[in-house]
Amino acid sequence: MLASAHEALSTARAGGLVVDPVAIRERQADEGEWRDVWKQFFRATRVGRRFTVRPSWDPGSAPAGEFVIDLDPGRAFGTGAHPSTRLVIALTEDVREKIPQIARFLDLGCGSGILSIAASRLWPTAAGLAVDNDPEATECSQENFERNHVSNVAIVTGTLDKTETTFDLILANIQADVLCDLAPAMAAKLANEGHVILSGILSDQTDDVVAAYASAGFVLTSRHDEGEWTGILLRKADSRS
Repeated sequence: MLASAHEALSTARAGGLVVDPVAIRERQADEGEWRDVWKQFFRATRVGRRFTVRPSWDPGSAPAGEFVIDLDPGRAFGTGAHPSTRLVIALTEDVREKIPQIARFLDLGCGSGILSIAASRLWPTAAGLAVDNDPEATECSQENFERNHVSNVAIVTGTLDKTETTFDLILANIQADVLCDLAPAMAAKLANEGHVILSGILSDQTDDVVAAYASAGFVLTSRHDEGEWTGILLRKADSRS
């Protein structure tokens, strides 16, 4: 980190910019300090049409009838503040309006567990599975499931190939190149006419992701954009037809 700072300063000087005097200090910060710094940026947030996401240090209030997600994300991704997370939740709400009952859902790359919690609120009788290859993320998800009294979602530390069943809905907020590589495996894990919701996609990457999933037997159903980010809903074609 210090080497990068010195390199940037040298480049600026070479370009004729006056950057001196400069003082650079490095010190070690413990985990508690890091958490306290970012807490000031995470406040109770409205997400989608029916959800309020709130941390323990800012419980806030929620409108009557609102789904509340009490979340302490730790170092795992997923607070509801990032556009990609909001896009997945909005598309999940769209699916719920059309499909009031599903049997099984998968949250792939679950991070903080926020998407699993949202899906469990929308389909409380469904069986969910949260999967992440980072044990710190699955530990965080477990804590948030307990915090939100979610009992219908199991957790696995691993990858998609470790799952042993098929799902009616898969949620994945992962970077675009990884999503493209996962397309055939997603098709294998999705029930006929099931749906997959994908985000973590920059808008200029969307065509590549859609093409990868079309090759795996998916049809694009809808697309939501927020800033430079995109979320897509795809349906698996019925292989029996």
